[in-house]
Parts: sequence; C-alpha cells; structure tokens
Amino acid sequence: MLKEKIRTFISNFKFFTKQEVEMIVEKTMVKEFGKGEVLLREGQIPTKCYMVVEGCVREYLIKDGIEKSTAFFTEGDTFAPYANDGKGTPSKHYWECGEDCVLTISNQSFEEELRAALPRLDTIFQQIAIEKLDKAKAEWSQFISSSPEERYQNLLDKRPALFNRVPHHQIASYLGMEPQSLSRIRKRIFEKNSNSKKE
Repeated sequence: MLKEKIRTFISNFKFFTKQEVEMIVEKTMVKEFGKGEVLLREGQIPTKCYMVVEGCVREYLIKDGIEKSTAFFTEGDTFAPYANDGKGTPSKHYWECGEDCVLTISNQSFEEELRAALPRLDTIFQQIAIEKLDKAKAEWSQFISSSPEERYQNLLDKRPALFNRVPHHQIASYLGMEPQSLSRIRKRIFEKNSNSKKE
C-alpha cells in the first residue's frame, strides 16, 4: 500500500521513465508516522532526509523557551539537514509531524546508490537543488521587505491550505508575529474584502 502511494507520487514527475519509477520505488524506504511524532530534536545529529508523500511536517526551533516555526513541509516537499557536511553538526531545529504523515526516508548512502543506478539523477538533483535555493532566496527577500499584513496575504495567496491544516498560533509564529496580531490582520482583511464586495 505504501509502495503504491510512492509509485503514484513519483509517477507525477514526468522526467522519469516507467522503468526508472519502478527502480526508485523498489529502493525507496517509505514509512507512516503519527501526528505529533518528532523526527528530529535539537542537539541530535541528523542523518536522514525526507520527502512528504502525504501530511504536513513542521520545522521549529526553541528560543528563550518559545517555539518559533520556521517551515511547513507538505506534499512534494523535501527536507534535509542544514549542514549535511559529514561533520556531524547537531541540529538547531525540531521536525514534528503536524498530521499523520507518509514520508520517504533516505540518507547519503541511499542517494549514492540511487545515483550509481541512475546516473542522470545527478543532473536532476542539481536542478532541483538550484530551484529550491533560488525559491528560498526569493521568499526570504520578500519576507524581510514585507509588512506583517503583506506576509499574511502572501502566505494566504500561495499556500491557502495551510490555514486549515496548521494551528493559527504556529502560523503566527512562522510569520513573525503574535497570535493576537494575526487575528487582527485576518479581521481587517476580512472586513476590507466584505466592504469591497458590497460596493
């Protein structure tokens, strides 16, 4: 059942042939995790990389005793240690399943084995890595140059489903504001949209 889910998921990537899909499915470890399960804790040395087939994983750190959400990973997102340099750098983050999840699990030896079996994956992985880096840079630039209301509106435009999947206090933390501020912004935008519809 889990293998079938990963087969369906990988088949959506049109650059893989059917034979390549089957090879990847055969070699890929896929596992179910329950809501609330922690995949990584601060101080642990991360060795695994994940991809979300189903579900939502929250990344956060704890500063002055307060959780600060730094990312939400949903279907199709991959996430890996920040310093996968082989030096065993302890993590500063936590990865926690915000929902029941189906995830693929890999590590450096798995990726090397897969690249050996499918040499053209090197090019594909590099392309994906460059696209992710460019996207992250653009998102960070937009984030730091935006007002709180613009941050909220941008997230609502780009990832509206998050608001039905993630508690609002976690979204507020991710947007760099208090939950009360998020509530005020949501109310203000709702009233603005309601008034514009009446005109």
